[in-house]
Amino acid sequence: MNQRKADRNQRYYAVAEAAALAERCEKFDQAGKLWLRAMKLAVRPMNAQWAEHRSQCCMSALRNGWSYIRD
Repeated sequence: MNQRKADRNQRYYAVAEAAALAERCEKFDQAGKLWLRAMKLAVRPMNAQWAEHRSQCCMSALRNGWSYIRD
């Protein structure tokens, strides 16, 4: 394993990946909660901000009844 990957915040990335998967499956409520958890686990401010914005996007999707368009 390279050093950069070893230095990653594994807990943040595990939760963020779960949030992204839930979002792709249109489980926006679950994804929003997972993104908030990822935000709290983030060490880097940029990752915390990204997670917060993704959570807000998921909450907007829930409020507005959005879904992904699939071919």
